[in-house]
Amino acid sequence: MEIRCLIIDDDEMSRISLEKLTAKIPDIEIVGTCVNANQALSILEEEYVDVLLLDIQLPGLSGLDLVQSVQYLPYVIFVTSRADYALQAFEFKDKIIDFITKPVVMQRLSNAFERVRELVRNDQPPLASPDLFIRSEGRIVRLDLNNLLYVETKGDYVAFVTEDEQFMVHSTLKAIDEIIQQPHLMKVHRSFIINLHKIKDIEENSILLINKKIIPVSRQFKPLLIRRINPLG
Repeated sequence: MEIRCLIIDDDEMSRISLEKLTAKIPDIEIVGTCVNANQALSILEEEYVDVLLLDIQLPGLSGLDLVQSVQYLPYVIFVTSRADYALQAFEFKDKIIDFITKPVVMQRLSNAFERVRELVRNDQPPLASPDLFIRSEGRIVRLDLNNLLYVETKGDYVAFVTEDEQFMVHSTLKAIDEIIQQPHLMKVHRSFIINLHKIKDIEENSILLINKKIIPVSRQFKPLLIRRINPLG
């Protein structure tokens, strides 16, 4: 399984060193390198990332500021020359893999990536009820999430679309994504959640569903989509 990594360090020599060390570890793809948090935020909006190799002392927003700013926070390996930041860093313990002080030892970095790999391999959304009760057009409707084709943002509403019906609900896609935790439902674009069981085929930037609806898929979510469906060949 290939792990997608983003390196954020404003020191050029440290950044180059991290790139070289990471390149020696099997099945790690470096999706980009950044010198500040704003660059990292821009990449995270466009690319799916499993883990950040993150310095804490950055110009502008610090590494700690960055982890508080990301909506979908990847796993984090802090790499810094300041060991006194360790306690603050581990406030985000659910996502922090390790706190490595410079100079980086290869075996320590490799072990951290191995922990990331194990977590990613076992990372499944918590299973919620396959039924969802929604308010739509003055009534409360029970929706079987197994029958859902997709959910789409439409202004201040989201549309729940099945093969037979469409229900409009006053909500946001972010809120819906947090509620409908099912292995077969996945956000693939800032405006769409789809049912993986309803996919007919996938092209470069789009998904064709069984009802012939074409759904865009963003670069940010495409790698995770491929991982989730695990195509043969």
